[in-house]
Parts: sequence; C-alpha cells; structure tokens
Amino acid sequence: MLTNIRTHESYLNFVVEQLDLQFDDKTFLTDFYSKPIVWCSLVDLTDAGTLLKHRYSSNPRGRKPRNPCDMLRSLMLMHDQKVTSVDQWVFTLKTTPIWAILSGFTPDNVPGVGTFYDFFNRLWLAPSPHLSNRKKRKLKKAKKKGKKNQKLEPKNPKIVQKLVKRALKNKKVRYTAKAHDQLQILFQSLFVHPSASKGLVGNTQSLSILADGSPVITGGRPYGKFLCDCRKQGNWKCQCQRQFSDPDADYGWDSSREKYYYGRSLFMVAASDSPYDLPIYPRMYRASKHDSVLFVSTFHELKHWYPDWTFGEVILDSALDAYPIYDMLEHHDVSAIIDLNPRRSKQFIYNEMDINLDGVPICPIGRKMLDWGVDKKRYRRKWRCPAVVGKWTCPTPCSESAYGRTFYTSTKDNPRLFPRVKRDSKEWYKRYALRTGVERCIKRQKIDYRLEDSRGRSSRHWNIRSYIIGMCQHADAWMKEAEKNHFSTIDPIIKSLLSL
Repeated sequence: MLTNIRTHESYLNFVVEQLDLQFDDKTFLTDFYSKPIVWCSLVDLTDAGTLLKHRYSSNPRGRKPRNPCDMLRSLMLMHDQKVTSVDQWVFTLKTTPIWAILSGFTPDNVPGVGTFYDFFNRLWLAPSPHLSNRKKRKLKKAKKKGKKNQKLEPKNPKIVQKLVKRALKNKKVRYTAKAHDQLQILFQSLFVHPSASKGLVGNTQSLSILADGSPVITGGRPYGKFLCDCRKQGNWKCQCQRQFSDPDADYGWDSSREKYYYGRSLFMVAASDSPYDLPIYPRMYRASKHDSVLFVSTFHELKHWYPDWTFGEVILDSALDAYPIYDMLEHHDVSAIIDLNPRRSKQFIYNEMDINLDGVPICPIGRKMLDWGVDKKRYRRKWRCPAVVGKWTCPTPCSESAYGRTFYTSTKDNPRLFPRVKRDSKEWYKRYALRTGVERCIKRQKIDYRLEDSRGRSSRHWNIRSYIIGMCQHADAWMKEAEKNHFSTIDPIIKSLLSL
C-alpha cells in the first residue's frame, strides 16, 4: 500500500538536508555535481505516485513498498550516467552516496536489484517480460538483399492498403490495450505535456510530426537452445522447437549497413518544430515489419494517446511513399511531406495532360506549366501556359485565348503527386529539411544514451529502456532552457545550496 508519496518540495528539502550531512564542503558539490542536482530539481515526479497507485496492493500489511517517484527518478539517473546494468547501478548507489540522495534514498537504505525488477513489473502491464512463447521453431533469415540505403519491400504488397482500410473503417479510434501503456501514460503526463506547456514541442493545435524507424540489435541469440536429441542422432538441421531468450525478436534488414540483424525496430515519432528534437511516442516493433506498416499502426495509436492535439503535418522519408498513407493522412486533414520513392515513381497522364514526378503538368511541346497559386474555394491548384506568362511565341499553341491555356490539379484526386505543399517549391524543401530531426532524436537514444549497450533480451527491457531515455531527453531540454535563463526558474532551495 502506497503511503509514502511526498511532494517535489519535500524531496528537494530531503536532498538539501542529506547533502548537508554528507558534504561539509559545498564547493565540491558546485564544481562536480551542480548539473545533476539542478537536473533532478527540474523533474517533478510527484504525480507518478498517483499514476502508479493501481499497480500496488491495497493491503496495509507487509513491508511498505518503495516510493515509485524515487524509483523512477533513480532509473532516470541511471540512464543519464550511461549505466546499462541494474547490478552496476545498485553498486554505484551504495558506494557513491550522492546518487542515492538524488534518487531520494538515504545512503544507508538503498534498494536492491530485486526491488528494481519488481518496479519493472509495475511499469509493464503484461504478465511476462515477453509477448510471445519462448518455445518456437528457428527463424530463417531471408536470402534476398537490398541495395545501399534501400529498404526491402513488404512481404505482402497490399498489407498497407488493408491496414489503412481497417483503420478508416470506424469513425472513432479503437485502441487495444498494450503492455507498454503504463510507460506511455507516465511519459506523456510527466514529460510530453509539461514540455508542450513550455513551448518546447510546437503548436499542439497544428502539430508537425516526424517519424522513422531504426534497427535495435538484441542481446539474445537467433539460434535458440535445443530441446530435442536430434543432434545426438546426427541431425544438426532439425525443425524441432527451440527455447529462445528473446522470442519477440526476429530478423530485419539494416539498409544503412546492408546486412540482416536480429532484434527489433525502434519507430520514433518526434516533433519537427521542437528546438531539441523531442520524442512524442517511442514504439518498439518486430524487426521484420516494414516502416510503412509501422507508421499506419503508430499514427492510429498516436490519435488515441493525444486526442486533444491536432496533427497538421507529417514529414516522412521515401520508405513511406505509398498511396494508402496519403489517403489516410488526407482523411485526417493532415498535410503530407513525403519524399518520392524512385522505385514507385513514373510519369503519368492526368486529365489528358502529362505530369512529371514533381506533380507539374507538361504542355504538349514539353515545357513545364507555371504555378499560378491555389484556389482555396475549390481546393485545387492553378497552372498557366508558360508561353503566355513568359511572353514568347509557342510554335503549336493549344489555346486561342489571350490568357493562354489553364490547367487545374486537385490534392483530393492524387494526394501523392499533388500534395498541399507543391513538391518542387522552396516551402517543400524547407519543410522536408526538418526530417533530419527524427534522426537526431534516434541518435540521442542509440549513441548518446547507448540504447543497445545493455544487450537486453525481453520486450519489457527494451520498452522500459527506450521510454526512460525519452524522459531523459525531455529533462535535458528543460536543463538547457534553465541554462539559457541563467537558472532563474530553479527552486530557491537548490539556488542557495549551489550558490547560483
């Protein structure tokens, strides 16, 4: 039963009191630990107790559980210090008192390794760390390989169309509960919404988002543990079931390294207008799923988690260049900034007029028609004859009018080649250049916070680790904002402690 929840102000008083007892020389704290102290003071985790209360027993008997706010804060400090092992972190808490104090524990009463794993179970809603059975047949690695920076096509070419049709079938967003829901509730309540209120995410009533996937290599072996006696009989290639340490992992194609990997795919949704490339929804999927499939399900879940937000724009790379995705975004009144996939792109005829790959009509003599603005009343773009506008003589004029021939294209007719923002315009290139923000966000997870170094072997491990790192990314942004303001927004108790 949770009875030891304290306010953020009480936590700060505890930190100052314990630091006064442990350190007589405050200059040492200012020189070496001022940043983590301020970092912790900016992160208010008081509401974590209320959000996690239902995950604790209501029976007053027995030993009192640890404060979930302190446990969550300790995990954030663990990832901030680039510690990838719970055992190593517990040892650090016991040998370095300041990390125990900043976590919210007294140096002589630090939680053990088992306490942290019990807390993992409270963050993970599934009964098991794995989402599938550990016993199954060995997975086969595909023989087909793609080219450099070219992702493989989905195994089922029409799967994206089927998923979009299913998602748009119902007017209301239907969402099935998932094991990572508690993590998402904590993440958006304690970090995403506060960042949005501080203006670090962008305009939530017309939010521009980025999305992309990245490979995450698991610590489990793809061969599994043999449960049969076939090898004793000389059969080394049996098809019997084996036991896998990470049954949810499978083979995926890493296009940047041109090789198959065994693990998962981290599909990240970030805010494009955020100055710190902040994540909104980190999601772990099987490695074998294509990015276009992941986006459809992720966008559907995003509408469920942020019902009060309005998504005005989505910026994606060429791996998600599919007609059903354009149709889905148009259905939700979202502008699509998606690079064309050269394997799916070719010139075509629209209303007896040739259209190039940039969505520009080509007149009968092979010249590009000129963009003459958007007719907002009829939701279409107007194009004019290049000869009349340029005041030169056309050898074969196709209109007797002095105004010249006009042509109209509508986004509703073909949102892929006629997007709301003209594909070859300066505005298009300006908006698409923001797409690298999601790559920087993923880089923060995989490089700066060393996501893969823990070599985890369960879905619970990878989801918790990705979400905790996402929380640290938001806390880092708050720290940078505090530094810009010369620490004028931090608590006076911490100011006096560090003499800021």
